[in-house]
Amino acid sequence: MPKKTRLLLPLLLCLLLLLSSCTPNHNKAYNDAVEAFADGEYADAADAFEKLGDYSNAPTYAAYSRGLVLFDQGQYIAAEPYFAKVRDFMYGETRYQYCHGALLESNGQYAEAAATFLALGDYEDAAILYRYNNARHAENNNDYETALYDYQLAGDYSDAATRLDTLRTLVYDQATLLLAQANYEAALNLFTMLGTYYDSAEQARICKQHFRDARYAEGEILYNNGDLQGAYDIFISLTGFSDATARAEEIGLMLGIELPTVE
Repeated sequence: MPKKTRLLLPLLLCLLLLLSSCTPNHNKAYNDAVEAFADGEYADAADAFEKLGDYSNAPTYAAYSRGLVLFDQGQYIAAEPYFAKVRDFMYGETRYQYCHGALLESNGQYAEAAATFLALGDYEDAAILYRYNNARHAENNNDYETALYDYQLAGDYSDAATRLDTLRTLVYDQATLLLAQANYEAALNLFTMLGTYYDSAEQARICKQHFRDARYAEGEILYNNGDLQGAYDIFISLTGFSDATARAEEIGLMLGIELPTVE
């Protein structure tokens, strides 16, 4: 046997022994990590899997475990990159979408966040997060009716309650201004939107009365000017107010229109 070969034999034997002893040790460490994961000890499991490097499915378990630790701490944005790596593992996709929704919300992308949480259905508190983000998007687009409704349903999440109170005050002040300007229809819409807030119900009743009075007067003007169809359309829309029904019936006879039968 050549001298060079004789010198290499001990080294090869040592390497073989090292490799043969490494696999059982990795198996045990891997099994211990899986057991920690199964017991819900995700931080310990993450540490153990990370030490195993690329062994078996350790990288996937490591990322998922680390994501779970952060998820349970409410650090959804920090958890998002970990679940992004394991979207096809266990509940990785669902958790990723939830965390991604949180990231979108933090970036002010409320419409996208709302859509993401809506798609999650009843997972965790996704339904509440949908309402909050939809309210933020609606408020930014001056859709106050949707914003008020969804802030109420968002409950005590984040600053929903504070935003609800602020928005109610804003809408009430705007409605009061419209009422002072005799824009009764617009004021009525806003007071009605506010429901039982402060004296909104009473203000809505006042606006409705003024609005009906103004519409009735408009009908009279159209009638006196010979616009029978215009007058009829107004009086028929005021059914139940004053003698509007009788006026509509009177004008309807002139126009050959038969009033709809109330059953």
